[in-house]
Amino acid sequence: MPKTVRLSPGVGSGDSANVVVANQSTHTDTIGVYVDVMAPAAGGCTPNGRVLETTVTLAAGAKITISVPVSYSCSDPTAANGLSYTWVAVADHGADDLASCGVGNLQSVACFDALADDDQDPADNRATRNGPRVVAQ
Repeated sequence: MPKTVRLSPGVGSGDSANVVVANQSTHTDTIGVYVDVMAPAAGGCTPNGRVLETTVTLAAGAKITISVPVSYSCSDPTAANGLSYTWVAVADHGADDLASCGVGNLQSVACFDALADDDQDPADNRATRNGPRVVAQ
């Protein structure tokens, strides 16, 4: 994803980010993939919520790259100038934890606990990235 996004009032800017999902087990698995984008706290910016909710089935050792298209916009980019969007993506082994990992809850303890009981390496079930940063035009 870009480091910055230049926005004018009410004008969107299209972009995409890639999420890489890997099956590290020795058998085929179904994996739920959930991605939320949290908008800056000021400026009336979007997106602000779930931008991807899908399920993939991967053979042992396989991986896939999923492109996640978004359109960033702010009703008042000046109020959001210098603030960043935050992306959070999770991989849910078995695709069975959506109830605990709903929109806006990907960083919650409930989601972490639900994801952790699915596999032996909970450290790689979630990724968080800051960016892009809003630049008002």
